[in-house]
Amino acid sequence: MSRTDEPDEGLRPGSIERLAADWLAAEREVSAGIRNPAQSEETARDLSARYDDAIRAASRDELKAAWDAARARQRDQVTGSEAWAEARRLSELLRTEYEATASDPADAAGGVPGP
Repeated sequence: MSRTDEPDEGLRPGSIERLAADWLAAEREVSAGIRNPAQSEETARDLSARYDDAIRAASRDELKAAWDAARARQRDQVTGSEAWAEARRLSELLRTEYEATASDPADAAGGVPGP
């Protein structure tokens, strides 16, 4: 397995995880003031809406597959690198989306019942 610092390598075009990564990157551009601010904000809003639509339309299995892909992407990064941190943010975002679909609160906690 090769380790890389390319943050978007290995994400399937058109996938939930790809859309999520694109949205997070657009949000980073807005907050960092990269490129034309108005265009960056418009892009981030568009990607946010597309991401929201994709998440709402996805099955629990599709969300799990997206989370698994994001975790695999994180494992391929050099630990502690910026690419690893970005992959971690993506993984955590998709974990949260997957866990939010649990019908049983114990499912969301990884099988551990809450307090």
